[in-house]
Amino acid sequence: MENREKVLVCITIQGNSRRLIEKGAKIAAENDAKLHILHVEKGMSIFQNPEAAELLESLFEYGKELGGEVHFVSDQEVAKRIVSFIKEEEVSKVVLGETMRGKLSKMINKDITKHISKETKDLEVLVIGRKEEQKPSKTLTNQEASHMA
Repeated sequence: MENREKVLVCITIQGNSRRLIEKGAKIAAENDAKLHILHVEKGMSIFQNPEAAELLESLFEYGKELGGEVHFVSDQEVAKRIVSFIKEEEVSKVVLGETMRGKLSKMINKDITKHISKETKDLEVLVIGRKEEQKPSKTLTNQEASHMA
């Protein structure tokens, strides 16, 4: 078993994911940790859109350039698949991004963050705000995330 810390960056098929990869790489470097980049596709819809496949490939290449190990998984249960990956790889830090605006976005981010923190132990979750909104990033411990309503 490897004792080295592991940082997981969860990305979506958006250009903004590049920032998340950069942040994850920086955190991994600062902690002498291994970097993992994960995209969980709900269903197989990515293969119906060539632009999406190209963007994802570009993000994965960028992640590799920064020393990351990239993973692509198709699953109907995105949050559960992320939790499985965290447990399998013994991840200690997770980087997530705000992907949408408004009330729905907050509910989705809270649900995913809450599910991840409820199902894992000793995990630091970092939610990165959208750049154009200049929102500060917030680090949540499992205990803080589990208290989110």
